[in-house]
Amino acid sequence: MREQLVNIIKARVNSELDVRNPVKKLLDRVDIAQAVDIAISVVYLYTRMKKGSNKTVYMAEIISAIGHQIISKNKMKRDSSVAAKTGTFFLYTFDQLEYLEVMLGQGKGGHAAYIVKVLNDEAITGLWEELPKTGVEKLPALTPYAPWTSVRHSTGALMIKTGNQYVNSIVQPETHPILFSVLNKAQSIGWRVNNEILAVQKWALKNKTEAYNDIWSQRSPEAKATKLREARAVISMAERFSQDVFYHLYYYDFRGRRYPTTAYLHEQSTDPAKGLLLFDKSKRLGSAGFRWLLISIASNWGGDSGRDDGLKTDKIPLAERVAWAEDNLEILLSYAQSPKLNTGWMNADKPWQFLSMCFELMHAFECENPYDYCSSIVVYIDGSNNGSQHLAALVRDESTAPHVNLVPLALPGDLYLYVSDHVWNVIDKVLEGYTKTELKAINRYIDTLIDLKKQMMSAEPASDRRKELVKCIEECRKEHEDVVDKAASVFWSRIKVAKERRKTVKRNVMTLPYGGTAYGLGEQQIDDAKKHGIELLLYMEHKWGSFMGRLVLDTCKEHMVKPMRLLSVFEKAGAAADEAGEFLSWTVPITNFPVVQNYTQGVMHKLRVQFGPPSGPRNSSGYYDNTLQLHIAFIEEVVPSKGRQKSGASPNAIHSLDAGHLSLTVHEADYDMATVHDSFGCSPTDMDNLFVLVRKTFVDMYKTDPLVGLMTEMKGDASNIEYGNLDIESIMQSEYAFV
Repeated sequence: MREQLVNIIKARVNSELDVRNPVKKLLDRVDIAQAVDIAISVVYLYTRMKKGSNKTVYMAEIISAIGHQIISKNKMKRDSSVAAKTGTFFLYTFDQLEYLEVMLGQGKGGHAAYIVKVLNDEAITGLWEELPKTGVEKLPALTPYAPWTSVRHSTGALMIKTGNQYVNSIVQPETHPILFSVLNKAQSIGWRVNNEILAVQKWALKNKTEAYNDIWSQRSPEAKATKLREARAVISMAERFSQDVFYHLYYYDFRGRRYPTTAYLHEQSTDPAKGLLLFDKSKRLGSAGFRWLLISIASNWGGDSGRDDGLKTDKIPLAERVAWAEDNLEILLSYAQSPKLNTGWMNADKPWQFLSMCFELMHAFECENPYDYCSSIVVYIDGSNNGSQHLAALVRDESTAPHVNLVPLALPGDLYLYVSDHVWNVIDKVLEGYTKTELKAINRYIDTLIDLKKQMMSAEPASDRRKELVKCIEECRKEHEDVVDKAASVFWSRIKVAKERRKTVKRNVMTLPYGGTAYGLGEQQIDDAKKHGIELLLYMEHKWGSFMGRLVLDTCKEHMVKPMRLLSVFEKAGAAADEAGEFLSWTVPITNFPVVQNYTQGVMHKLRVQFGPPSGPRNSSGYYDNTLQLHIAFIEEVVPSKGRQKSGASPNAIHSLDAGHLSLTVHEADYDMATVHDSFGCSPTDMDNLFVLVRKTFVDMYKTDPLVGLMTEMKGDASNIEYGNLDIESIMQSEYAFV
């Protein structure tokens, strides 16, 4: 198929493009087969699962990516117009072969936009699988990458992805040794595919088992299709490298967070991908490693621990996690011995990592002494509400510290539960202010609305009955205008179970350190309503979601005073930078990573692109019928992005600190580590050491009181910061800070 695509493109270059056409001039200077490989890679990757709530695949994004990558690969001057037209030329062939379809659809803000719809994913995947294993961006390498010796790697990659030239000009091995150490250590790690897990994944996906419930539970056909493509992409890549040792190239984003250039099959990917990964090197477990294997099994299970208080296995003391695994050895081993028959493993919180641990446990017991087993598995410990941990440490907040496990406790602190308890206390007080008559009217309105929504959901889409019910719902709202604004608190009071309340506020609380706003938190409530498994939320009004978002924010401001005040100081510093037309910047302590919020955007231009050979007569504008008008960002014409200094200040400050902590930890470790921002992984054999090291480096970072330097460099108003009395050294005795 790939060869066919190359031949079609070559023929089209000669038959369709005039010698004066800029696309013809460009393609005459490049290797067409190499350009086709770039187009295949972009089309494949852009049509997999996308991050964020908008899963639409826009034509403008794909064609620009194809064109810019071809231009970059051949070291030509940036030209966004030529890039878009070149990308369009390639994309048309995919459309012509009916692998995909370009159609006019709804874009951002409800505006019309050309979107890409996949028609034949099997063909697109087949093309991807025909790409050579070496020399293709987004695939791992079969040999270790050369170490970084400057900010420009021998592959041509830049060490730090930023548009700010100053950053890359000052970073050198002599001045920033930790930054080079971290990337080079990661690139020396060899990885292998766990073929036992791969076999089960292929079976589980083919048979639509519960192990892939995140796919089958999707209500939207489009969301289900894109998630399915992502799962297949993971399996496809694992199959390609199933007999190989492979390596990744790593880089930093502008905040100092480390990422691999590989797509899908890496330690920062999804649970199915992480379940497939093994270190190439193995280490004898020993008693400590065996203990950590059991702890990791319990943590990945994340289910009922059998305790009277209902705590799950990832929330109980480490000794109890070991005991739980030992008590369930027979069933754990049965999952590995017959995963297709004993499918209880599919109910785990992280089923694929859990099953991989069960396989490792089975292999350990195949040895005469399980401690002698040489394991290649990776086990992880994670920060506890890591963003809030950093905020609490910055201002020494002794009030928030117990809820994010910065101090020793008998059982893990739970910030989500802490906030949800206070949220529902407010709701209860609001209800106390209503009369019995008011409550009766409000409940009648909610019941009527829910009943109508239930009927509407069961009606056929676009049917007359559905349209009739939509009108009934609108009439119901108008009829009860006097209680509409009071209904939110009554609606939320119907959630009685503490676990469900906690689940409802979890995402809001988790994202607050990263710049959560009342509007944003409300949108999260609306977006997540169908994900919690709480039937009541299926009928939630948007107003009620917005109400909960505002309430969570107000509650955190009242009960997490010092961290929330610090967030506002960050935002004001960013706003001042916006006003001054400057990029907010600061230096991460110890690692000396230079952060610059170089937020710019390409100037948007209307551009007409020819989609295929000219069709029909020219219209009055001089263009053919199949000429499409798109809005293209010209990356060679950049302007500062409005408002981004303010919105980015809080999240980027916190992300830079968690990145600094991670880098410091990796730098000081004398064993292989796999990391995912606030998650630290290594061999079970080394986890005793990492368990201590991750706490030590956290203390090392915060005993320097980094907030002073941050405020100076950000030009923040330190007078609005309130410090507490937290002893940062206490984290050394906290079992649950990173676990």
